[in-house]
Amino acid sequence: MSMSTGGGKPGGLQAEINVTPLIDVLLVLLIIFLVVMPIMMKMETLEVPRNIDTDQEMPDPNASQLTVFVKPDLSIDFSDGLSESPMPISASDLVRTLRPKLEAMASNGNAKVVFVDFDPTVPWKEVVGTMDQIRALAADVNHDEIKVALKVKDADLRK
Repeated sequence: MSMSTGGGKPGGLQAEINVTPLIDVLLVLLIIFLVVMPIMMKMETLEVPRNIDTDQEMPDPNASQLTVFVKPDLSIDFSDGLSESPMPISASDLVRTLRPKLEAMASNGNAKVVFVDFDPTVPWKEVVGTMDQIRALAADVNHDEIKVALKVKDADLRK
């Protein structure tokens, strides 16, 4: 109920807005949005590799471990796990070097996993760019075919 404080003819038209229906509509809209938002939210799953307990299980000795190491001068060392020393390659040759190795892993039925290691002085942008280059080799739309993992630094080196 509202109260008018004069002006105009008695019994004439009032030019005041009735706020009660407006608030009712806003509350209904608020309730609708609160109910719809959890339904619209999409959950993203994250696969985190587990640590291997070396006392109880050993990794597969036949599995090849592809490792890319980004040096402070942004050059790259590539190791396929078979050779003794890493092979220095340029950033532009990374895709050409990895493609045949990943195709060989796929033909053997092994998972396509590439480990990326980097010097702590390398800018994070360069590390992520290297990881994106590797994931771009995947044939699927979401680039989930190739798993890229950062190497965990030893606890002694972190201190």
